[in-house]
Amino acid sequence: MIDMDIQLNLELAIHKLVTEFIDDPYRYFTEADAVSRFHEILETDPVFNQQIQTKDGYKIPLVHQEYPTFFRFDDAKPVARLGPESKSKRGHYDVVVLNPEFLVTHEAEIVKNRNIASVRDENINPLKAIVEFKLDDRGWSNGKANGAIAEMGKLILSRQEAMLRYFVVLMRYTATTRNRWDKYWGQIIQAATERLEIGSIFATHWISIKHNPQVHSFGNWLSKYEEKHSLSL
Repeated sequence: MIDMDIQLNLELAIHKLVTEFIDDPYRYFTEADAVSRFHEILETDPVFNQQIQTKDGYKIPLVHQEYPTFFRFDDAKPVARLGPESKSKRGHYDVVVLNPEFLVTHEAEIVKNRNIASVRDENINPLKAIVEFKLDDRGWSNGKANGAIAEMGKLILSRQEAMLRYFVVLMRYTATTRNRWDKYWGQIIQAATERLEIGSIFATHWISIKHNPQVHSFGNWLSKYEEKHSLSL
């Protein structure tokens, strides 16, 4: 079951971050800057700024960065969940909101999720939400497009961990022509529309080209981004 306060407040926090980027595209130099700022935004919200006591008595915040996935997968093309015995790498989520029910029914070491072989209650979603980020410069390329599609694939695989999953892409388009956009944007649209269970949002600030910033959203968002600057293609 989705907690509407969590979904709405999380989406408003995403919209706030996107608006900050659109208003000031060099506010975040790196993806890590954006992730840290997003965590900061969530910490100002009492819905997320909570500590929940684990089964063994430790108080743990709901919001965490670089949280491990509960499965292994092929990062280049995440199409299957691989178990602990696999030699493939284990991933991390940029930001997660832990499920309070998971916290109160499990010990802190299991909640921390460093040992992929730890036994947990499979009937409880460990996470309320997952948010993945990308921040790129220059413009779309084959590698960046494939990387974004792979990131959405990882979120598809994570449906057993969280019902709410979001993908936020911030692009400073510094290329001097639209060639990169025209060549690869169609691939991104196709991937996003094929994965509507994920709420994805793509914010583009055109640095070298005279064009209003653009924000494109896909998926079933509870709230709508207010596009004050955007123009449709």
